[in-house]
Amino acid sequence: MAVITMTQEQNLVSIVIPAYNEERRILETLDELYDYFSDIPHEILVVMDGCTDSTSDIVEKFAGTHPTIRSVHHPVKLGKGGGIILGINKALGNVFAIVDADGAVPPHDVARMVDMVADGTDCVISSRYLPESVIHTAQPGHRILASRGFNALVKLLFSLPFKDTQCGCKVLRAEAAHEVAGEIQTFEYAFDVELLWRLEKHGYNVVEVPVEWRHREGSKLDLKKVIPQMFSAVVKLRLNR
Repeated sequence: MAVITMTQEQNLVSIVIPAYNEERRILETLDELYDYFSDIPHEILVVMDGCTDSTSDIVEKFAGTHPTIRSVHHPVKLGKGGGIILGINKALGNVFAIVDADGAVPPHDVARMVDMVADGTDCVISSRYLPESVIHTAQPGHRILASRGFNALVKLLFSLPFKDTQCGCKVLRAEAAHEVAGEIQTFEYAFDVELLWRLEKHGYNVVEVPVEWRHREGSKLDLKKVIPQMFSAVVKLRLNR
């Protein structure tokens, strides 16, 4: 069992998982997180973002025997960022952990990031590209190239110092999340960039940490569509800043 140092007096950790048609991967992710965080007060919110498969049924069944699981339904797809903002608005904790439905970042790294926020850091983001990061399954070359290119553009446009804005776990104080959530205008995959940019604009400290990263089959990411959308979104955001 994990050793998590966040104390009872520090109240509740809200784990927010945006999910769109994740019937193949959501159960394993929920099972791992529920087990790992069982020793501290927590809730796990799964935001069903316009799901048309059996994701909602799987989550509801799991929630029936796991009392800290909460399901949030939205009938129309909002996009990743929109789902996260909905989860933030519904969450009850004072620390929010945003986790992808594929569980690519393992629970022990999520817990380590939670501890850092509990100790005073405003936001901690996971990274695949720091020297200490551990990648268990190498990504295809074209995907790495696209990711590095996108991060280079983000640094150029926003002067954000991070090597990996898109890795699938971010933990932040509820106060910080609520302050910036209402300002965000980017609701698809470039959401992460706007979140980090607005946190820094408000003076919150953001720390990037190395994590393990595990490839989980079942991704619906279509790079041919997503990459132009992400590049267009960040350029538009920069022009409207």
